[in-house]
Amino acid sequence: MNPVDHNIEATTLATFTVCGDSDLCDVALSAPMYVPGVEFAGDFHDYITKDRRPQFPPSIRRAHSCVAFIDFDRHWEQALETVEALSSTREQRIVSIGISSDLDTDRLLEAMRAGCSEFIRKPVDQIRFQQTLEHWQDRLSSRNMSSSRRGQVLTFFGSKGGVGTTTLAIHLAIELAQKHSGKVLLIDHHHQLGHVCLHLAIKNTQYHFDDLVRNADRLDTNLLKGFVVKHSSGLDVLAAPEGCMGLQTSTRSQIEQVLDFLRAEYDFILIDTSFLYDSTSAFVQCCDEVNIIVTPDILALRDLTRHVEHLGLSAVAPGKLRIVVNRVAPGDDIRPDQIAKAVREPVFLTISNLHPQVTQAMNAGEPLSSKNKSAFSSQISLWAGRIAPTHSGVGQTAVKKKLFGLWK
Repeated sequence: MNPVDHNIEATTLATFTVCGDSDLCDVALSAPMYVPGVEFAGDFHDYITKDRRPQFPPSIRRAHSCVAFIDFDRHWEQALETVEALSSTREQRIVSIGISSDLDTDRLLEAMRAGCSEFIRKPVDQIRFQQTLEHWQDRLSSRNMSSSRRGQVLTFFGSKGGVGTTTLAIHLAIELAQKHSGKVLLIDHHHQLGHVCLHLAIKNTQYHFDDLVRNADRLDTNLLKGFVVKHSSGLDVLAAPEGCMGLQTSTRSQIEQVLDFLRAEYDFILIDTSFLYDSTSAFVQCCDEVNIIVTPDILALRDLTRHVEHLGLSAVAPGKLRIVVNRVAPGDDIRPDQIAKAVREPVFLTISNLHPQVTQAMNAGEPLSSKNKSAFSSQISLWAGRIAPTHSGVGQTAVKKKLFGLWK
């Protein structure tokens, strides 16, 4: 790589080329003279793979954002590998833009699926290159500025199936949307047969979390509106596939990028997910709270213990773990204090057993109203108050009542 000496105190965007021909490199080299805040870091003479990653120079590492211009004409398959390698890098988020004299539709689609955000046809003129840089500079800088609004990301895992994870996530999301004046997004992060929309009587959904990931570099407020569905409660919902679908893999950097964008759009992002997916560790690292739902039975307790041990949550995510015991009733063989002792973590909250009524409400597509004067509804209100303490009038009332079934 041939680095370019340049004073970059005001650099907001670093650019580099990969296997660029002389015309592309010349245009990229002269671009900083026309676009303030941009630095051309140089050209990588070889394509980049996951096994052959270069050492990025300081000019790239210290820039706010990076854009790579990848010449596909020398070797199409290796250029695709480069796009995939750059999209999965953890050191720096890099937008990949393809450069080619061949813009065949099938090939373009293949490149976009690999992670290419845009394509420019050769020959690349100075004006077109400059417009592209200005577009991405504006887009990436506005994304960085909007990150000052940091919504909370809350993940929900069931210790095993059937413990009520989705039910609790739905009721908590609605409570936050209705009682705490928050802009709330509920994500059904299951790769097939999602239940959130079924419980909320939402039909004919088209887009899912994996679609957000595939369009991470194109995300803006208007595009997001096309992906989510608005529920009558004021809650935004991102559905899961209702049929049997193949498993889509996402890298940690992709998930991070999507969640950072969503944090700037919402006050609360609730993710109903599963320990079964490879993305589990990425969500654990990126979120603010890891809520694990367990019921007071030996099967759920055994699985909870194994999950906590396997993920090393206490070490990896200190302060994030929340153990929530669902369907608690007097006379349970396993008490919340015994669960806390088994996993060596405190129980954050217990939810009283109102299973028949909650199931009936969910079957009707109408979650249990917060006006319902039950311990279940009060405990959901308390939970929401703990998450949004600045709006916690309901939660504070619940604390004063010292509800049955609540252990700190």
